[in-house]
Amino acid sequence: MLSQPTSWACILGAIFLSLLTCTTRGQASAGKALFKDPIGSFVFDASHGNPAPPVTVWYYRPDNVKPTTRVVFLMHGSTRTAREARDIGAPYAKKSAFVLIAPGFSEKEYPGDTYAFGNMLGPNGEPLPESLWAFATIERVFDKVREGLRLNTETYDILGHSAGGQLVHRLVLFAPQLRFRRAIASSPGRYALPKMSEGFPYGLKGAPMGSSTLTRAFSRDFVLVLGDRDTVDRDRESEAMAQGGNRFARGLRFFATATEEANALKVPLAWRLRIAYGVDHSPGPAVKAVFGELLK
Repeated sequence: MLSQPTSWACILGAIFLSLLTCTTRGQASAGKALFKDPIGSFVFDASHGNPAPPVTVWYYRPDNVKPTTRVVFLMHGSTRTAREARDIGAPYAKKSAFVLIAPGFSEKEYPGDTYAFGNMLGPNGEPLPESLWAFATIERVFDKVREGLRLNTETYDILGHSAGGQLVHRLVLFAPQLRFRRAIASSPGRYALPKMSEGFPYGLKGAPMGSSTLTRAFSRDFVLVLGDRDTVDRDRESEAMAQGGNRFARGLRFFATATEEANALKVPLAWRLRIAYGVDHSPGPAVKAVFGELLK
């Protein structure tokens, strides 16, 4: 017969295990509920463990999700139409059976240029902590997707057109340690040129990055897609116009600068440049070119 202290230990242990099991099941059910429908949305905020301003996550999931199912982020442009981005990308996700995630960074929560600049700077140009960067939010959304769909895939792909392309190329430059497998930026309007002589956020001078960050960024799988007819643009700030007279010209200069800097550092450049001939800034043809680059 067991002694009284041992009996109480067993009872308390059983209660703890029961509570832990119920909590785990509850968390799994809550995660699964987020993706109950094959197409939908949810708000990713503090209640889901996000310390940054909330985002609305629009998604498409295939009917048969496996633990190894691929996750692809599609970042919206300056019009902040994440739902439209999801709808444009959904046919590609359905055909290739991957989970498509389109987080919406609203104008209210991410005003002005803060979205395109990765939320690295506040509305008044003040530096923000890395925990608030849009890149950190993307990583947290990825963890929520993995939890909710019970995935064991360890990487994601991330694509972005226009302002979304601005965010994606900055993610590669300033956070190359993150878990993306391939990053593709289509026709960004402005760039952070990968050189120390240009001031942040249009270059690396004064940027929050270590000395080895650029070398690591150059080693990542990054593709820049430019439409050769993307030559009609609005007037921009002087720092952007100094990079070139239109999006196509600015993109060519960005890639040439990266090539020069990689040569100067004596490191290989893993990046690729793709010219989409006959394509202007329209999102449909541009996104088609982006998915063609991702899925080939």
